[in-house]
Amino acid sequence: MIPLLATIGLSAPAVPSAPERPWTFLVYGAADNNADGPILGFLDDLRKALDDDPGMELVLFLDRHEKFSDDEKLLGANFTGGRIYRILKDSAERLDPGEEWPALAGSGDPEIDSADPESLGRFLAYGKKHFPAKKYGLLIYSHADGRGMCPDNASGHEMWIPELPAKVGAEQKVDFLGLELCNMSGIEIAYQWRPGNGGFSADVLLAIPNAGPPLDWARAFARIRTPGHDTKAAAPHLDPSSMTAADLGRLVIEEGANGRRAMAAGHPREAENIRFESAACMDLALAAEVKQKVDALAVALARAGAKDAFEDVRGPSLDGKTLDFAGGEVEQLPYYDLFQLCDRAAFSQKLDGETRKAARAAADTVDRFVLASFGMDGLELEGFEDGKSGVFIVFPAGDETAIVGLGKKTLWSRFFWYTPLELKEKNAPYGRWAFLADGAKSGNGVVENWFELLDSWFDPDPDGKGGVNGYRW
Repeated sequence: MIPLLATIGLSAPAVPSAPERPWTFLVYGAADNNADGPILGFLDDLRKALDDDPGMELVLFLDRHEKFSDDEKLLGANFTGGRIYRILKDSAERLDPGEEWPALAGSGDPEIDSADPESLGRFLAYGKKHFPAKKYGLLIYSHADGRGMCPDNASGHEMWIPELPAKVGAEQKVDFLGLELCNMSGIEIAYQWRPGNGGFSADVLLAIPNAGPPLDWARAFARIRTPGHDTKAAAPHLDPSSMTAADLGRLVIEEGANGRRAMAAGHPREAENIRFESAACMDLALAAEVKQKVDALAVALARAGAKDAFEDVRGPSLDGKTLDFAGGEVEQLPYYDLFQLCDRAAFSQKLDGETRKAARAAADTVDRFVLASFGMDGLELEGFEDGKSGVFIVFPAGDETAIVGLGKKTLWSRFFWYTPLELKEKNAPYGRWAFLADGAKSGNGVVENWFELLDSWFDPDPDGKGGVNGYRW
């Protein structure tokens, strides 16, 4: 008997009838923005690379926008709103989540706020229940800036980084989290999503520190094969039944570098466009240790009164002395390579021995934290080291001034979003960054972590009222 839903182009809610697969990959396509269109090419390459390998399943949530794409080839329909699909090599099977996600039940195309963490949480719950696996990978495709991600044009919202684990439970943990998003390989982000945080988490994170086109996921996935399932991809191959999240991350970094370098060699006109691209894969189980070492460095810097010396290590915010991943937006998003910052501090004769020792410990821990990374030749010339660089930390030239509104203000005042405090203004960044809160007690006048170091340097709070961001260190 044909299920009723099949007669209207839908599949009944999937009920697993086979043993769990080694891996299920869940793609969260938050494309209610101009990512609609590009994401379809990304998905087409990905499904062809997977080639219906029996060791892997590919499930998609896609939220589209009518102004940016009318393509109907990949999914068999042009639609706006949200849908869930099981993606196969040559077809796409639309799924009805029924009561598990009532807004997506039936044959309509409802508007879904893909910037709402609860939408991501529902998708994870549905995918993990109906497509069971020993390991789960989540790929998020949209836009981001290191503060928030997945902007939804219809709702006018975006998903703030600390908001995700606050609103999605620990049961939705994934083994591997891959981000096709700009500016997302920050230590603050990694720490927020580390295992054991009380909410959503991942074991391994793969992200891009700056901006650029998608990584070469298809090259990587074509090398993952169940024995006996043929592939034309270059060896060696990974068997999904034994592939770990770290194995996958290293493979994606390897093929990301291979793909970029092949593009540069084969298309000289493109070489200049990609020479500052990079990506990093991180072991989030070590994120707390990285924070501990960075905080110890902050305490040493405060004790030594080494603001000028440490800013000299970083360099003026515009000169590129230390890798700046902001892509020309350093006044708003000054993301500096954490390994390079600590490594150079460890050799600086302007810092005392205790501070250099703390910097060395931090650099060595970042080295272990970064499972794999690559940087193209433009970054290599500035000092990018594969396997060490690629993770950034926020370090603004906070006491420099800029025209803000009707007057001059310090750049630190523009970092109201970079705070351990809760931000309650409508559509404002969420605040509550754990990296900035943990390990410090406000109001005691003692620098105890990285954030308090920056706040003591750039917002000294002479009147005791919390300075520009309301925090009293």
